[in-house]
Amino acid sequence: MNVSANYVNDENLRTRQGIWAYGTKAPLVGRVLDLVDVAADATVVDVGCGNGRYLATLRDRGHGGPLVGLDLSPGMAATARSASGAATAVADAQTIPIRTHSVRLTLAPHMLYHVPDIPLALAELRRITSPEGHVVVVTNSTRHAYEVDDLLADVTGDLLGAPVRMAWDGHRFRTNTADELLPAAFAEVDKRDLGQLVLVRAAAAVRGYVESLPPETIAMPTDRRDEVLTELERRVAEHIDEHGSFAVTSGATAYICG
Repeated sequence: MNVSANYVNDENLRTRQGIWAYGTKAPLVGRVLDLVDVAADATVVDVGCGNGRYLATLRDRGHGGPLVGLDLSPGMAATARSASGAATAVADAQTIPIRTHSVRLTLAPHMLYHVPDIPLALAELRRITSPEGHVVVVTNSTRHAYEVDDLLADVTGDLLGAPVRMAWDGHRFRTNTADELLPAAFAEVDKRDLGQLVLVRAAAAVRGYVESLPPETIAMPTDRRDEVLTELERRVAEHIDEHGSFAVTSGATAYICG
């Protein structure tokens, strides 16, 4: 399993995370962590920790137990360590270097769609988690950010003669797939809808969201990419001028597994 160039550091991830700051609900990380009770001294492992937002939030909440972040990207692991003070390491979710049943809370937020063998990763998450512990998986619904995808299709249809949609890893493990795979891997699965309608008030945030995706996931000529993004931003700005905001669906969904 190789690290995508999109995740060498957290610049693109931070850009995509930024669009959800326009939501009216509390930040997603806190709402996910509120779903589970974990002892203050318990061991928590974040698999696919990214830039460390979950680990940092736990530390800010006063968690005193061991916090460990694992990520396939050395850059992400380093960023997470700096942001949270947690111990981090480079590791593959398909072969997690953690002892069996040694973790009380295992987090796997928005990362399973990157893993080549998802059932294998789920088996590893279950293996490292103690029988009395929980695995928390977070992913998106099939309608996640569909407004941005529809707008991209409209813009590319007009400019390129054929609609282009976002076809990235995130589509590999959405709620429809999670609903099938998680009950096969865990005895208990509690599904919680944490989505919301986000009212974005800056056209640049929508452009940034699309621009931050890996170029290969948007099948268009590279010499037309900036033209498409500029037109997309213009249409979003026009919509915001008329309606006050551009609505984007967050389909975030958490699964508490045991």
